[in-house]
Amino acid sequence: MGEVGMESLVFFVSILLLITVVSGPVSILLTSQIAQSLTVKPTVNFFRRALLILVGALGILVSSLFILSPIPLFPKVISLASILANAWSIDREFGGRLMDRLKTIFGK
Repeated sequence: MGEVGMESLVFFVSILLLITVVSGPVSILLTSQIAQSLTVKPTVNFFRRALLILVGALGILVSSLFILSPIPLFPKVISLASILANAWSIDREFGGRLMDRLKTIFGK
């Protein structure tokens, strides 16, 4: 009976790691020029943006949990990269104010 519990825990952690690893590239793909050109109609564009917000928020949430938990450094680095990719893609889709602010802070 203990094996089933551990197998389900491994499955759950694997799902969380998959969300962390895949959410960044998917959100960047959703904000690419190709995706934007395919979603010219307002309703399709709305669903693309809603999916972007869902994937980005879920990726940032799960990655934050990994960063705050006591795990080795490599998964924390992957989680940090996922947070940065998701935040950048959401910022890129909705105006780029975050990147403009960072440019003014660092003088570039």
